[in-house]
Amino acid sequence: MASGAGRVHRRQWLLWTGVGLMGSIIAFVFVVMAVVVIIAGPFIGSNGSGRSRVITNGDGIPPEYLPMIVDAAANAGCGEVTPAVLAAQLHQESGFNPTAQSGVGAMGIAQFMPGTWALHGHGDVWNPADAIPAAARYDCAVAASVASVPGDAQENMLAAYNAGPGAVLAYAGLPPYPETRNYVRTILARAQVYGDSVATGAPVSAAAVAPVVAFMRSQLGKAYVWGATGPDTWDCSSLVQAAYAQIGVSLPRVTVDQMRAGPVVSGVDPQPGDLLFIPGADGTPAAPGHVGMYVGDGRVIAAKGARWGVVESDLSDWASIVAVTRPLAGP
Repeated sequence: MASGAGRVHRRQWLLWTGVGLMGSIIAFVFVVMAVVVIIAGPFIGSNGSGRSRVITNGDGIPPEYLPMIVDAAANAGCGEVTPAVLAAQLHQESGFNPTAQSGVGAMGIAQFMPGTWALHGHGDVWNPADAIPAAARYDCAVAASVASVPGDAQENMLAAYNAGPGAVLAYAGLPPYPETRNYVRTILARAQVYGDSVATGAPVSAAAVAPVVAFMRSQLGKAYVWGATGPDTWDCSSLVQAAYAQIGVSLPRVTVDQMRAGPVVSGVDPQPGDLLFIPGADGTPAAPGHVGMYVGDGRVIAAKGARWGVVESDLSDWASIVAVTRPLAGP
């Protein structure tokens, strides 16, 4: 039998062995956590879609609503709804006024119509704690309803919220309604202020693109012939190719390749020189058959077809835009 002193020493040895083992385990856990943070660091604060999940500038947002907005966006169930976009939308709808009521019956901070609240709301429409999460869930439902539409999913969601999913589906993207386009533009601009980064494409100076636009204007009235490459007759893609050749920028020859050459930018606020792509009679949203150039002041120039030739038209006539590219914005 071990002596009392031996038993004490044995207990002390076991104790210190256990402490040492526990310390090793804790150190190992910390190392693993550090590795995870290093690997996952770029995704913290993101839903994996590349969209910011935080509000970095809460100026103008009532502080009592900030945690509700962040939680609602996190639990909404889709990447299109970010905290900054949700906050910008609430600002646009009601100015964060939980008692707001419109002349047509929209209610509360998120301006729900009674029928929409009955389907998507829980609790009290006048209570921001109920209405803000409902607004985020409804946004995701709207986003899902237009998920098949090409283009920016966040823009399509906001356009569908304003004009209805049917309009976005019918036009295969942002409908040409000025109110809807302004709604989308305003919310995304404010979301940038709150913290979202919206890829609108690098701005291009008017001077840089001026020769391109001037060439397009100089071709107005010329005939359209499919496959023609100028100088007296054009088809849609050869015309924009020749226009950019004026400043030494080489574009692919056909419409589909021109769209893929990019870079693709947001179509909410086109800049002069941007190329607008629509399916056309011989194309699809994924492989558009027609291209024109935005030349400013809400106008587009394109070699429209054999019946029209090279014409200038209003941007609203280009109702089914599936992509916008900005060749001078870089890769």
